[in-house]
Parts: sequence; structure tokens; C-alpha cells
Amino acid sequence: MDKRFISENLYKKIVTLLPICCVDLVVKMANSFLLAKRLDTPYKGIWFFPGGRIFFGESFEAAIKRKLKEELNIRNFRKIKFLGAENLKFQRGRFGKPGQTIVNVFLVKISKGDGSRLRLDKTHSEWRWFDAIRKDFHPYLKKFLTLAGFKQK
Repeated sequence: MDKRFISENLYKKIVTLLPICCVDLVVKMANSFLLAKRLDTPYKGIWFFPGGRIFFGESFEAAIKRKLKEELNIRNFRKIKFLGAENLKFQRGRFGKPGQTIVNVFLVKISKGDGSRLRLDKTHSEWRWFDAIRKDFHPYLKKFLTLAGFKQK
């Protein structure tokens, strides 16, 4: 087991006391972007970016590579571009209490070959490629998809 993983009890204490630092990924292939439907709170059942927390001592690039591999089975990408950061606060997080996440959002470009090998982990129920921003997307998604160059329908 990776030494950077901590017990669920310790993580539960940490998330009620401190913001968690994460990376979120705008995965782009050709003229489309990938979203996955979340199984966990916050944002359960909502189309969202893949991503997750950064481990202690881990660089952004290493976290991006790890999250692409763990969550999507993507091992190769062509380019990373930092799009910005967001301070997300929510009333009900993974453990049923309020939480806060500082998210660093990156645009990651992949090839069609890598897109054909997509396989989700246990944190998502399904994935889908979109070619435009939908009106019903979360405002956070709209902001960073716009920064990535996508337009609203």
C-alpha cells in the first residue's frame, strides 16, 4: 500500500478541520472534453471533472499523471496547461459534514488512441465526451470549460 494513503478515520478528521488541495482535469480529445458522473459527495450524480487530492510532496504533474491513470486508465497525454484555481466550499461532503477544497484546474490533451482505452474507477458511474458547455452544468465547470476554449450551446 502506498505510504501516502491515510486511514479513513484520520482523513475524516482532516477534512473537517482543513481545506483539501486537489487537481481537477479538463481532459480534451480533438474538439471534445470528458466528464464523469460522480458516485461520491459532494456533487454526487453530477457530471464533473476527473481529479482528486494531491499527496504530500507530490508535484502537480505527478498528481495529474496519477489521477489520469487511477480514474481513467489514461497513461499518455500531450500537453498540460494550468487554467486556474478555485476555492470550493460545500455543505455536505464525503462524511456528511461541510468541507472545502482548493482545486487547481489543468487542461490535459490526449490522443484518440488514449481515449479509446478509457476505463473508470469506482468513484464514477459513467463517462461521456461533450463538444459544448450545457446550460445545466455546474458553474464551476462552465468557468473552466470556457477558459479551456469551449463554448456554450
